[in-house]
Amino acid sequence: MSHPRKIPPTLPLDEVETEVFFTRSGVKADPDAQDLLSLTDGWLERVDAVRTKERSAREAQADADAARTIANTRLDRACQRFGDELLLAVGKERGTARWTQFFPVPVSKFIRQALPKQVARVIGWLDSKDPILDKHRVGLEPWAKAADAALKRTTAIATVRGEARIGREELAERLTRDRDALHDALSARARERGLPRDWADQFFRKVSRAAEEAAEGAGEG
Repeated sequence: MSHPRKIPPTLPLDEVETEVFFTRSGVKADPDAQDLLSLTDGWLERVDAVRTKERSAREAQADADAARTIANTRLDRACQRFGDELLLAVGKERGTARWTQFFPVPVSKFIRQALPKQVARVIGWLDSKDPILDKHRVGLEPWAKAADAALKRTTAIATVRGEARIGREELAERLTRDRDALHDALSARARERGLPRDWADQFFRKVSRAAEEAAEGAGEG
């Protein structure tokens, strides 16, 4: 017995929604199938739930990226201002202990290092009682802490995105199972009422075998 094509987790949600519309509309239009429409109840709501979860994940990622970028830029500027004034205070002698405790490398290189390392160094500065640092604490401290929070937020996004992927996989598995169950019910109806053997197939979109294999293959590896 043939069955509707399997819905792969990689199928775009608009395509999944189109599959649902096609089947529901066909069932509603055929008087021999109309009473089976209840078997499709909840399909669209499940697609909407996954769409909402994925949108939330994308928004959370965008928020985290923006927060990290802004904090990084502001922290760089604060470091540069602090470095400019500190350099004058040490008579432009970059080899002094007062200078190297903050900048073991040139300021331009310091702000180009990986953000987590830069943040850790700047947060470590905050215990210093250096008078020049105290003047720049208002710029350094909040942006170092904001950058640190943004980095932690970025790490947490992985969990949100993982939950969205799980939701997509569950949708694909459940919808495939429910479509098979509907097809079985329609096939039984065809036998009961002497309808054509392929009558049940008309309620599901036809796709080429190559297209189906390509869609399923996209989710492997």
